[in-house]
Amino acid sequence: MPIILDHQLREYIPHSAPEFPITYFHDELVTLPDWSGPLHWHPDFEIATAECGVLDYQVGSQHIILEAGDSIFVNGNMLHGVKQLSGDVPDSMPNIVFSGALIASETSTIYQKYIQPIAQSDSLPFVVFRHSDSYHREINCLIKDTYKQMHEKKAC
Repeated sequence: MPIILDHQLREYIPHSAPEFPITYFHDELVTLPDWSGPLHWHPDFEIATAECGVLDYQVGSQHIILEAGDSIFVNGNMLHGVKQLSGDVPDSMPNIVFSGALIASETSTIYQKYIQPIAQSDSLPFVVFRHSDSYHREINCLIKDTYKQMHEKKAC
């Protein structure tokens, strides 16, 4: 799917169901020139994983190198982009883009107490989950399971 940006580099991401505001992407890099996604932003959170290559994930002015198996959480409203640095084929780079409203209604106490502080935090532009870090192993497994569930599109 092509990346659609407006004049402020805001990406338009259509969620197929407003009551379930999450979109799953896979094999996005294959469609992009030089296997590189332009700098852009969106109000939603993003989680992406390097599957087989090495990726340079830029968030703001920082460049984060993701090795195969590493994942990254990018906070909403953060300027970010990605470029594949290694590999003979484009990395499939599964990723999800989702609203905090997926977790809880924006008017709920859960959203206001747990989601909104993250979404409004200037000091939390991203979090990296390294495949080599034993503390991150469970998180990476949960992220991969989320991709699997989104790919299979089972009724819930």
